[in-house]
Amino acid sequence: MAPFTNPFRRAAAENASGQITVHVKWGRERFNIPIPNADMTPLSQLIGTLSHQTGIPTDQLKLVYKGAVLKDPLLTLSSYGIRDGSNLTMVGKEGPAPAAPAPAAPPVVKKKNKQPDTDSEQVLVDWIRNLVNGVVEPLEASIATFVHQASPGGTNKPRVQQSFEALQREHARLSELLLRGLLDMDGVEIPNGWTEARLERKNGVKRLQGELTRVDDAWGNRKRLAT
Repeated sequence: MAPFTNPFRRAAAENASGQITVHVKWGRERFNIPIPNADMTPLSQLIGTLSHQTGIPTDQLKLVYKGAVLKDPLLTLSSYGIRDGSNLTMVGKEGPAPAAPAPAAPPVVKKKNKQPDTDSEQVLVDWIRNLVNGVVEPLEASIATFVHQASPGGTNKPRVQQSFEALQREHARLSELLLRGLLDMDGVEIPNGWTEARLERKNGVKRLQGELTRVDDAWGNRKRLAT
């Protein structure tokens, strides 16, 4: 028999970790979006999630909170005063979105990327490039925010400073996602003679490793302040 889990204790643990849920209104639709940590999550990450669920391009999607349009995608949600239970409104580039969007998708569980079975080197090159972009681009804003938060000499610090524990959790999250990308690259099989695909994989590994080094270096500098 599975052990009983106290839901109130679990909720308290989630609150302690910074996890919140925000409510987004889009026409007749309502989305309840879980946020791992409002102090560490940039606006761009929420916009990306909503773009994925609704199909609206990120450059045509705007969020309104308490009557004001949220404009800076690099600011964290907490910098806008967004907290657990906050209600936001989503609008498109030309005004309110249609009343019948695609239904909200359940949380996506990342599956192992399957290499295409192809005789075309260009197909494999494009697949490798898209694989790397799919890892790095959704994390760019989060990485920039983390590096800025962890930098001991950074300027223009956000209103809410992150605790050591919050930065530690974010470092672990970013590192894990980047390492998954590196593992995917390591598993790519390239036929003999496909030099362009081999170079694309090499550049992809270099890009992923560079982002991981940025994250690790920023965290290393922050840890030294705590010792």
